[in-house]
Amino acid sequence: MKNHTFIRVVLGAALLSTTLAACGDSGSDDTGTNTNQTTNPTNDTEPPVTTTNDGSTTVVDPTVVDPTTTSVDPTTTTVDPTTTTVDPTTTTGGENGFVFADDPYEAYTQNDRHGAVEAGTAGIGAKEGLGLMPNQDVSIRDGYNKSNPVEDAAGKWIPEIAKSVMFFHAALDDDLMAAKLTPATFDQSVAQAGPVIVPDTIKYDPAMPTAYPNGRKLEDQVVDITLAAVLLDLKVHPLDVLAKLPLNPPKNDVAFKAEFPFLAPPHPPKP
Repeated sequence: MKNHTFIRVVLGAALLSTTLAACGDSGSDDTGTNTNQTTNPTNDTEPPVTTTNDGSTTVVDPTVVDPTTTSVDPTTTTVDPTTTTVDPTTTTGGENGFVFADDPYEAYTQNDRHGAVEAGTAGIGAKEGLGLMPNQDVSIRDGYNKSNPVEDAAGKWIPEIAKSVMFFHAALDDDLMAAKLTPATFDQSVAQAGPVIVPDTIKYDPAMPTAYPNGRKLEDQVVDITLAAVLLDLKVHPLDVLAKLPLNPPKNDVAFKAEFPFLAPPHPPKP
């Protein structure tokens, strides 16, 4: 607001200077009467006067603009920087400023996909871990990542997913029971987790509450929820039982925003 007021003052002063300078020029008006502007040299505060050929004088009020002359209203020549907009259709790069490639699908090679949580990592080649150890063959995951949900729904990866489910139960059921949790049977695991991870997509029913596995909220602890569906008897335990364990943080360390893009600001870089 201060900058706006300053601009108006400057433009107003410029207009006043222009008006006075025009009055000080010697010349003829439309009636052929010569005019000369004089000022009182002994009192700088008195307004200037104009003397005509007939001897009459007229006081020139600099705040009054002759309506017969063209002038610029300084209040209409400023630009409020808070209201300046850019037409997106004129932005370099095409309409709305975006340029999209129009190459055919065959021009690209699919290297990864990730819809359902951990479907392509824990669900495929689980016994091989995450491929961090030498001599581990996790090439089957490359084939999975190049596949698509249509092949999932056709059952292409069901045998591999079943092997991973059995691997987890064999490795973890004793630990689950020691923690007073009830493991699911293989059939229960397939019935509970199968619709979530096969096909490998995010499922969402707008008629149902939004929370993983029906869609996904930023604060949903999706890995713990998926593991519960795979490992535990959900007739005994709630789906979020693992998410509520003390070893898991109850929320993000920085609050999410209430408006898009919702994500918390990044942490500042370490010195």
